[in-house]
Order: sequence, then structure tokens, then C-alpha cells
Amino acid sequence: MTLEADSKHFYSASDNNPIQTSMPYFGVIEEIWELHYSQFKVSVFKYQWVNGNIGIHRDQVGFTLVDLNKMAYKDEPFTMAEQVR
Repeated sequence: MTLEADSKHFYSASDNNPIQTSMPYFGVIEEIWELHYSQFKVSVFKYQWVNGNIGIHRDQVGFTLVDLNKMAYKDEPFTMAEQVR
């Protein structure tokens, strides 16, 4: 599963010109929850996220390789279903 997250990046603490960029996050779905409210339903996925700094590489042909032994981001395991592909 992949999530594209948009965020502002700063070069340093004194940087007054941040850039807006998009970063991919890769993970494995552990659970799927469907939350029922009175007027609507929301689907939520619980993940184990891969560490993007050491667990993701591109091979010579351009394929993305994900090392599922390099997990991270354990404090944010949830995302809504519409946010991922």
C-alpha cells in the first residue's frame, strides 16, 4: 500500500522559504475497520509502515523494492481508505 503525503520541507531552522513536496510512504495493511456513523460509514486501515529512509530502494529497471523488515512510524498506524493506493 502506498500513501502520498504532501508536506513543507525546510533546509534549516532559519529557512524562510520552505518548499512543498510530496513523499511516498509504503506499508502493509494489518486491519481494516469500517466505522459506522448515523449518516455515513468511514473505512480506516491500520498499517505497519516501512522506514522510508532505509527500507525503500529502486532497482536498475526502476521497480520500487520495499524491505518489510525495516518498519517504522509506529505512533501513526491509521489512515483513511481514500488516502491510499
